[in-house]
Amino acid sequence: MITPLQHLINIKRLLSAIFAVLFALGQAEAAFTLNTSCEVSGDGVYLSDLVESKTREAVPAILIDVSPSWGAVRKYSADELIKLISEKAQGVEVKANKPDQQITISRKSRPLESNQIVELLKSELVKSPLFDRGELEMELIRPWKPMLVPDGTIEMRMLTKINYRTPQTSLRFQLIDEGVPFGVFSVVVKISLWEDAWVATRQITRGTLLPVAKLKKQRHNMIKVRQDLWGGNPSDGRFWFRENISPGRLIYDKAVVMKPVVRRGSLAKAIITTGPLLVSTNVKVMEDGAPGEVVRVENIRTRKEIIGEVIDGKTIKITAF
Repeated sequence: MITPLQHLINIKRLLSAIFAVLFALGQAEAAFTLNTSCEVSGDGVYLSDLVESKTREAVPAILIDVSPSWGAVRKYSADELIKLISEKAQGVEVKANKPDQQITISRKSRPLESNQIVELLKSELVKSPLFDRGELEMELIRPWKPMLVPDGTIEMRMLTKINYRTPQTSLRFQLIDEGVPFGVFSVVVKISLWEDAWVATRQITRGTLLPVAKLKKQRHNMIKVRQDLWGGNPSDGRFWFRENISPGRLIYDKAVVMKPVVRRGSLAKAIITTGPLLVSTNVKVMEDGAPGEVVRVENIRTRKEIIGEVIDGKTIKITAF
C-alpha cells in the first residue's frame, strides 16, 4: 500500500522528469546555445562571442553589450543574458545548457611592463633629429607600475616637445588603442646617446695638417654634445686644425678646416664673367682663404676692394664689386 508521503515523492519525481524532458525539447529546438564563458578583445560583446551553433549555422555578428573594462569580469545568469539577447537580436532563438547556468564575460588584456614603456618611448624619441643618430639608451628613474591594457598593439603619442638633449628629463605621453586614447602618463627618464666619434690621442696644435694628427674613433655619450662633430677622412691632406685640441677631446666640425691656398698679401688673378666675356685683372689678397671660401681682394690698378671666391692658389672669382 502506498502511503501519502510516498505518493508525494512520486509526484515530485514525475514533475522533475517532465521538466527535464521539456528542457531537453527546448534545447533541441534552439538554433544556438549559450557558452559558459567568453573573452572579447574589442569594445563590444557580440552574439558570436556568447553562443555556439548546434547546426553549424553561422552566428550573426550582432552587438549585444559593451565590453567590460580590461581585467574585469562580468557575470550573467542564463535568464538575464537570454533576455538581453532577445532585446538586441530579435528573432534569434537561444537556450541555456542548464537552468542555473552562469555566464562570465571578460576582456582580453595584458600587463604593460616597464621595458615595453621604455621601448615605446625610444621609438618616439628617434623620430626627432636630436636622436636619429647613434644608439639610444633609456632608463626609468622611478619604477613603472605594470597596468592592464588591451591585448593588442598599443601606440604612443609624445606630448612633451623636445627642443634639446638632456641626460634626465620628464616625458608626458598618451597611450592609444586602435586609434582611441585611453590615458595620459608621465615618467622621468635617464637618457644616453652613444656614438663612435673622432678624438685626439695626443695634443694637436693649431695649424697641424690632418694626416699628421693622431686621432682614433671612440664610443662616446653624446647626450650633452651641442656642436656638430667632425666626420671626415683623417688622411685628407687638404685640411688642417684651426685650434689647439687636448688629448681625449672630441673633434668638432668647426675645428677642422680646409688649408688656405692664398695668403694675405699675396698676388692672384681675379676673373670676372660679364655675359659671354671673361675679364681678368691682378689683385692683392687681403686675407687667407681656402678653395670655396670668400675673401677680400684689392685691385692693384684702382686700389678698389672687391669680394671673390677662392678657386685655387692663383685664382679668385669675383662675386661682388
